[in-house]
Amino acid sequence: MAPIYIAGTGFFVPEERITNPQLIASVNTTEEWIDSHIGIRERRRAKDEDDTSALGAYATAAACERHGWKRGDLDLLICATSTPDSLIPATASWICKQLAIDPVAFDVNAACSGFVYGLATAKAMMDSLGYERVAMVTAEKYTRVTDYTDRKTCVFFGDSAGTVLMTKERPKLGFELVDLVMENMNEGAECVTTPIKGYFTQDGPEVKKYALKGFTKSATTILERNDLTPQDLYAFVGHQANYRVLQTVCDMLGVAESQHWHNVRDFGNQGAAGAATTFCQKVEEHEGALEDGAYVLSTTFGSGFTTGSALLRVVKND
Repeated sequence: MAPIYIAGTGFFVPEERITNPQLIASVNTTEEWIDSHIGIRERRRAKDEDDTSALGAYATAAACERHGWKRGDLDLLICATSTPDSLIPATASWICKQLAIDPVAFDVNAACSGFVYGLATAKAMMDSLGYERVAMVTAEKYTRVTDYTDRKTCVFFGDSAGTVLMTKERPKLGFELVDLVMENMNEGAECVTTPIKGYFTQDGPEVKKYALKGFTKSATTILERNDLTPQDLYAFVGHQANYRVLQTVCDMLGVAESQHWHNVRDFGNQGAAGAATTFCQKVEEHEGALEDGAYVLSTTFGSGFTTGSALLRVVKND
């Protein structure tokens, strides 16, 4: 099969910030507890009139503009989200409506693993059905399903969207999708839920136990089958669950802080969008330093429980 590449990136985060002092004023928590347990300083909240699809449309428009693609050239748009605009139609359809385009469009919901599951779905359709120009969008509006009277959950979440543009044409600067692994631990399905018309809830201690197991197994599996070690990576991008969990994961894997790409401290837990916005943001920041052949690993964990890893390799034509 022909290689599949990420040729462009774009992301969007709203302007409004939710700071720790704001939350402390409304729920029984402290700055010390938030810092020691989750390490998040602030989160972003979308405007009331901007639904999940609006965030996805902003990120996709940014990716197309940055990479020089016409929106109308997209023949497939996949949206990975766990906070959809509506049960039907798909959030991907609303994104396309806002962008005034008509590619094949549908949603993927693997909760916070949506970035990896979306990449896998896009790759499979490009391999099997011949799609040429694909937008894989991750977009979440978690502030809409957050109970701001629940101190156990309201300290986590923010809104954002990230889009990667995928193609079979080798870009001047981009990433080859080298390998993917996915696995579910569905016995934990009841531990993290958002019921219809309800708020996000989770069993924190139980989730952490599964998360550390899932993160490390997924990352180790994909590295070993590609004869790599964590030290071979240029960067590691995890699901932006919280900063303290990510620190523990990096310590368990042997990933150095200099390799660790994250934005959770400033943007909060963004569901499926967190890994995508981190990847897109850091690619833009490191663009001049990326070298051909360098590896980036993204490992995600989400409700279900879902786990997944995507191994990417920089392609650079001087």
